[in-house]
Amino acid sequence: MTDLGPEALAAMREVTRIHLRLWRKEELSSTAELGVSELLTNVLVHAPGDCELLVRETADGVVVGVTDFEDVLPVVKEPTEDATGGRGLFLLSQLADEFDIHQLDRGKQVWFRLSFAPRDDEKEQPCR
Repeated sequence: MTDLGPEALAAMREVTRIHLRLWRKEELSSTAELGVSELLTNVLVHAPGDCELLVRETADGVVVGVTDFEDVLPVVKEPTEDATGGRGLFLLSQLADEFDIHQLDRGKQVWFRLSFAPRDDEKEQPCR
């Protein structure tokens, strides 16, 4: 993705929402979309240039990752009361079941995992 602006951010949230609906994991959509917005906004502000968005289904949820080609890693810290920014990654790290940042040979990947409890119709049934 190279043209990262408000329209692209909205489109990537929609792509995420559509995938979660197709995978029947809509209950994760709000948090996943928030995470996509946060990760892509960070690229827009701190690492302009190409990036890649990954939205992958897992057995119990979804993994979302954004890879960019800026080597500087973001710092996740608890925001102070008077901070005017820097809350997004901290908030995402608290909402996600897993959250991590990986240094790559060129750039980095920031990712998170969201899980859910399976619906009754998806729970394993004993053999009869």
